[in-house]
Amino acid sequence: MVPGPVESLLRSACYVATLSAPLAMIRCQSPTKEVMVVPDDQGPNMEMRAFIAVVLSLGVMVGYQYLFAPEPLQPRSGEVTEAEFPEPLNLPEIEVPEAVLGDEETKETTNINSPAIVAGDRAMQVTLETERYRMVLDNRGGLITSVELIGFDADFGGRPLELVVNEPGLAAPTGFLALTTPESPDAASAPNQALYRMTIDGFEPSSLVRVEKPVTVRWQWVDPNGWSVDKQLTVNPGGHLSDLTITVESPTDTPMFVMLGPGLEMQADNGRTGIYLMSGAVLFDGTDIEHLTDADLDDLEAPDVRLMNLAWGGIQSPYFAALFVPEAPVSVYVASIPAPETIVNQAATEEALEEQGAPGTRAMFGVELQNGKPISTPLYIGPKDYSLLIAEGHGLERAVDYGVFRILARPVAVTLEKLYEFTGNYGLAIILATFGVRLIFFPLSQTSMKSMRKMQQLQPQMNAIRAKFKGVKDSQKRQEMNVQVMQLYKDNGVSPLGGCLPMLLQMPVLFGFYAAISVSIISRNAPFMLWIQDLSLKDPYYVLPLSMGAAMYGQQRMSPGTGDPMQQRIFRLMPIMFTFFFLTFPSGLVIYWLVNTVLGIAQQAYVNHQLGAADAIIKKGPRGKQKKHPKGGGGKRKTRGKR
Repeated sequence: MVPGPVESLLRSACYVATLSAPLAMIRCQSPTKEVMVVPDDQGPNMEMRAFIAVVLSLGVMVGYQYLFAPEPLQPRSGEVTEAEFPEPLNLPEIEVPEAVLGDEETKETTNINSPAIVAGDRAMQVTLETERYRMVLDNRGGLITSVELIGFDADFGGRPLELVVNEPGLAAPTGFLALTTPESPDAASAPNQALYRMTIDGFEPSSLVRVEKPVTVRWQWVDPNGWSVDKQLTVNPGGHLSDLTITVESPTDTPMFVMLGPGLEMQADNGRTGIYLMSGAVLFDGTDIEHLTDADLDDLEAPDVRLMNLAWGGIQSPYFAALFVPEAPVSVYVASIPAPETIVNQAATEEALEEQGAPGTRAMFGVELQNGKPISTPLYIGPKDYSLLIAEGHGLERAVDYGVFRILARPVAVTLEKLYEFTGNYGLAIILATFGVRLIFFPLSQTSMKSMRKMQQLQPQMNAIRAKFKGVKDSQKRQEMNVQVMQLYKDNGVSPLGGCLPMLLQMPVLFGFYAAISVSIISRNAPFMLWIQDLSLKDPYYVLPLSMGAAMYGQQRMSPGTGDPMQQRIFRLMPIMFTFFFLTFPSGLVIYWLVNTVLGIAQQAYVNHQLGAADAIIKKGPRGKQKKHPKGGGGKRKTRGKR
């Protein structure tokens, strides 16, 4: 039985068909009865009437499906239905691919919601592992929160070397690429604390990504208050240089800076001292390099903001650096923040602070961002390795600052690297290099030692001249004495500076070794033997500097004395002075000077032996001739005859 509404609908269709086609017989089969209509003729409107009948029949079928559609299936337990999503999904903006946009210069995006909100839906950290480092990226704040260098260990504990300072209690975001403003750092708290949408090459990454080809990390964050931040970092697998592009739109016109810091390498000092060991900020304009040490930054009353043609700049420790390489003149931001009070309080003394590896300030460096305009800059995070830096370009090799002795320090460093390839030990490389230096200076040292021996032979004549003018206080008379002494030197071919000249000429070489060993990363954590496990650090037991002082004293005792009292006093003081200075010098440098002194002793012994043999020959010469006389004692008889 068909329900009543359908029967009524069918009857209506049949009735309309009857009115429309009175000459046609239409049989409408009803569920209850059969209705027949007999037409009166077959006129020309027959086709139109038939068409109307078909339309009405289709209407009946559609109405039936609408009124008596099957009931929907009931969901089984655990299935998700639309009722569970009463609110529309808050989807991020959808970017239209370039293939769809064609050649249009302006790419538009389709926003699901208005205003557009782009953010991460959960906290996420991703580790990028390249051939040279492991970098941890955080979507909270869009930061680099860790950089561990592969092949480098921390100075204490054998842990991997961490370049990003991560200390609870720092008055700044912990991680590179944070945003700040000089006037009010809190003005950038929103983007530094927000959850960003983070992708790698357009896809949501896994927790560990091994980089075998260049990949682009992108952090995006947009909020309804007017903030829009887009950071893109392209990481290369085989180097330390990445490419950073960052665009920031802020709700205010306050200048915004992207930062490196605070601080670099937790254990940056560790007892290392020296005029070329720099920690803090560094700026290079293509010609001159400027170091702002932690002490300099601590003296700043306000952040140092300046507009300059910056070739590169950033923060550094003695052997590592994090540097921006801007492509245009920029305003830079240099400042520091104090270390957390807990660390400072735990280090009651300066020695304890050094052992803890935590200086009292943390350097910060940033470059200014133009509101709404992208800025692109290469970013270097890695060791201050000269060969590596010169391969990266941009003049980054100047970060290895040898100072005024650069012309000597660089050849010394290259020599040590080559010798290390042969010996496998930088201590042995230093010893072999010392032999080479001594060999170069051998002729000059030989001449100097012989000159000093001649001065010793002239000592009686010099004493006679001084005795003649003893007690004379008249300056003119004293000047006459000096003239006579100098004439004596000249007549015998002796230079009064002969004893000092080799020492003076070796001083630049000494400073070249000092700069090379102190500044070059080759000596960092480089062991020698026994208790010397780091050639860049001082000898913890002072055995090497004390041995060096004793060797210098022994060499002085073997050398002929000079007639000049002033030179004698200087020579007597030199072993004491050198020992005092070398107590805190890198042990690699002490090894160089100790070996150099021992080789000097050996050469002095050789010269003394030569000159002693020559003196003996001179003294024995006449008697030797007498022995060759056929009659042996004839010489004596002749002497007696003369008497």
